[in-house]
Amino acid sequence: MGNKKMIERRFLEDELSDFELYRSIEHKEKDKILKNLVKKLKETEFRHAEIWASLLGEKHMENVRIPFRSRMRLIIYPLVRKILGVAFITKLLERNEANGLNAYKELVDKRGLGAKELAKVRGIIIDEESHERLLLEETQKHESKLNYTRSIVFGMNDGLVEILAVVAGIATIATSGAIVAISGIIVGISGTLSMAAGAYLSSKSEKVVEKSLERKMSIITKPSKEAYYTGIFYFLGALVATYPFMLGASGYTGILEAVVSVVIVLSLASTLIAIISDTSIKTRVMEMLAVSLGAALVTTLIGLVMKTVFGIVI
Repeated sequence: MGNKKMIERRFLEDELSDFELYRSIEHKEKDKILKNLVKKLKETEFRHAEIWASLLGEKHMENVRIPFRSRMRLIIYPLVRKILGVAFITKLLERNEANGLNAYKELVDKRGLGAKELAKVRGIIIDEESHERLLLEETQKHESKLNYTRSIVFGMNDGLVEILAVVAGIATIATSGAIVAISGIIVGISGTLSMAAGAYLSSKSEKVVEKSLERKMSIITKPSKEAYYTGIFYFLGALVATYPFMLGASGYTGILEAVVSVVIVLSLASTLIAIISDTSIKTRVMEMLAVSLGAALVTTLIGLVMKTVFGIVI
């Protein structure tokens, strides 16, 4: 009985959390379509909360404590909306609904509730499936904007990983931080041009192939714009990895500062990539950190060998 009450309490808190989130977004949202959509979702989530409250015997839902992580969403989601736009926040909400739907399906599969509760949960599942479908349809309308966001985060991701490896290797044999900074910037500029050109040609080729196969292009984007976003944010990623040396750091101190900076920004970029691609955030972040730190370790060891074995310094 106690376990059942804990389950009911958790879902009550989750539904109230989503209600508060949608109410917050509705209050600030200027896009009329998304505003009307979250208004419908808000009303349904409150109705779901009422169902769980009735099962628990809660008469005053204002006394229900919303978990800290859920309260943080009230700050983070509006910030994400302002920075990354309507396309990304819609995708984020769709992912949130998908997670909620999966939680309800798992609850039904575990059969931890009685017949009365299960009947109500199945009704909620129907609503949640409708929510996810509505948000998915809205996300698809913004697919071109989401594709630009994808170019941004992939560009920065590559800049962080590649330039960290470069500066880590050079810092072990460089006699000053200025040499590392100049090397990082030169490689960063080269990589920026290469990444921008690659993004442009890739997007252009994709459109040529679709046209030759007489397919309707599902994602309407401009190759030049994709190239711009990819290149600019690659260079910004390069600056994150290089800036400690630009400020005067050198040697292993500079490497450590660069690693810390890259880990923080790369974790954020990898989280965005995971959300856009519907993959596990934890898995994506761990994979990218392993690749980035692994590459930096290898180049550092190579530089160390060049310095100690061959006596090479610059």
